[in-house]
Amino acid sequence: MTIRSLPALSPLALSVRVLLMAGSLALGNVATAASTPAAPAGKNVTWEDIANDHLTTQDVLQYGMGTNAQRWSPLAQVNDKNVFKLTPAWSYSFGDEKQRGQESQAIVSDGVVYVTGSYSRVFALDAKTGKRLWTYNHRLPDNIRPCCDVVNRGAAIYGDKIYFGTLDARVIALDKRTGKVVWNKKFGDHSAGYTMTGAPVLIKDKTSGKVLLIHGSSGDEFGVVGQLFARDPDTGEEVWMRPFVEGHMGRLNGKDSTPTGDVKAPSWPDDPTTETGKVEAWSHGGGAPWQSASFDPETNTIIVGAGNPGPWNTWARTSKDGNPHDFDSLYTSGQVGVDPSNGEVKWFYQHTPNDAWDFSGNNELVLFDYK
Repeated sequence: MTIRSLPALSPLALSVRVLLMAGSLALGNVATAASTPAAPAGKNVTWEDIANDHLTTQDVLQYGMGTNAQRWSPLAQVNDKNVFKLTPAWSYSFGDEKQRGQESQAIVSDGVVYVTGSYSRVFALDAKTGKRLWTYNHRLPDNIRPCCDVVNRGAAIYGDKIYFGTLDARVIALDKRTGKVVWNKKFGDHSAGYTMTGAPVLIKDKTSGKVLLIHGSSGDEFGVVGQLFARDPDTGEEVWMRPFVEGHMGRLNGKDSTPTGDVKAPSWPDDPTTETGKVEAWSHGGGAPWQSASFDPETNTIIVGAGNPGPWNTWARTSKDGNPHDFDSLYTSGQVGVDPSNGEVKWFYQHTPNDAWDFSGNNELVLFDYK
């Protein structure tokens, strides 16, 4: 039995092949899924499955392969010595005029690959054959404002649902068997620049014992206020929202909770480009957590990056004497630790104060134990 033999490979190895060939041209248009069969029923994905994602070889259930986002698998049959021997088993085209950038990480569960595509689409494919089981093609309005291409970085899975974000600032839950919409929640004004391109993730709050769906917003370049959300994965209802620009108010259970930092936003100056100079620069926003979060269950902490301030040209964020270094523009261009129980900021590290170069720094955060 060699790794060239298709039956010898685990579903995870099969998913590697899918990822290698996901962008190649092989099949035709996949605009609808009305005539396609439903995916196998399978079992519902539990929190224990997600928590052990990095320890198993059968599935890939979380962006980054586990809450620590280490992207490491304990596969033994496929390893760093023989992975180069893998050859394509099949290919699948995302097709038509929507064939733009593809940055999705596939989710693999019970022999089904769930992968997102550009322009807010989701595909369910049979991992052995590449056969399309269903497609969800989100209808987007004409006035979306994606600042940085129309990509989607992946989905999340929990229970019997697949979750993903759209370019018109929505989070949608789909039935994993049929691709039918279970719930659809709007979180921002897409015409103002709010979008979502990152993959949502699941975490379990140690305090309440509840599993939460965590997602962020995109749109720094248009000056929207970056926000991190926690939702009930069954209903989509918001549990809390935390803005990542100092002076903005958070929400908890539908009511105002606490501001981020100081309500007077002392780390942001007045905007000298306005006629009066009395419009605070913090109202322009930025700090979008557009990438996916990691989660440390031991300290019960969500860890996520906050994007660059908006606008990122610093002349709109200077002191009265023209010195931009008087202000840090909190809490942008850094990493934020958030309490999953209430959305409060536990800690913040800013690597580029008053970022003027669009560094953003909103990278995926790999967690590890250091002794």
